[in-house]
Amino acid sequence: MATDTKVKGIVYMSVSMGWIRKSRAGIRDDFGRMRDELHANAVRLEGHDRRLWECAALAKEAGLEVWLHPKANIGVPPRSTFLEMEREFARRAREFGVDVYLLGNELSLEVNLWDDRVLEYTERDIPRDVIEPRRRRPEVFREFLAELLGIVREDFEGPIGYVAASWEFDYVDWTQLDLVLCNQFFWPPTQDNFLDLLGRMKAFGKPAILGECGYLTIDRAFEAGPLYWYPQKHRVRYDEGAQGDCLRGCLELVCRADLDGVFIQEWLDRNDMGFGLVRSDGTPKLAYRVVADFFGRFG
Repeated sequence: MATDTKVKGIVYMSVSMGWIRKSRAGIRDDFGRMRDELHANAVRLEGHDRRLWECAALAKEAGLEVWLHPKANIGVPPRSTFLEMEREFARRAREFGVDVYLLGNELSLEVNLWDDRVLEYTERDIPRDVIEPRRRRPEVFREFLAELLGIVREDFEGPIGYVAASWEFDYVDWTQLDLVLCNQFFWPPTQDNFLDLLGRMKAFGKPAILGECGYLTIDRAFEAGPLYWYPQKHRVRYDEGAQGDCLRGCLELVCRADLDGVFIQEWLDRNDMGFGLVRSDGTPKLAYRVVADFFGRFG
């Protein structure tokens, strides 16, 4: 990881990685566009299988820094399963030469810390089944992250971070990590204290990077914030202008807070009303130009 430049990253999740649809040539083209058109210098990848490492190699080939974290493909795995996956993942990351290793993303949501069952995302209520148990027994989450970090440090010698959910931030021991990342969204619940929240990320004297910055492509993008399911429960219409305006406003706050970087959520989504910067046919939305303009002058 370069320490003298801002991190200008794109989140390239499994859907946009094209495990089913995209060819290697298509993925290579995406990375080239990120580098040449968006002025990005990093990509954030997740997964665990062979296809993930193929994508990571193509990103390296394009000259992008690879920020990578494990993610199961079996819903929400139990703690024991994820620990074993992390051990193998760290070994592969060292052999591959990953630039930045991330222990995971929002793991109180992504991992079942409470029993040995594999869960489905849809069977849980996040406030009741994720946030409240972590609040009642914070030591369970802290001990889990500490165990993951110990496993990774055995194999990986490069910088290590974690991508915290907003509700996890105060429960992470950032003193033990090299980087501070948080998925903090600018939307109605945070509109009055967003700069303060970003400032707290910088309080540890370590590189502070906004883990996700993105908006749905709908007229009520600001109200929806990170709620990907918002269009299923509200009357909305497709609106690229609203998405672009929201991104522009959030990125200006990132600049005012003097963060060390930001990852844009994301390259492509499941449908065109989603967070993607490009449409399903690969053509750029209005937000694409917003990101290109910002990255072109950021750092």
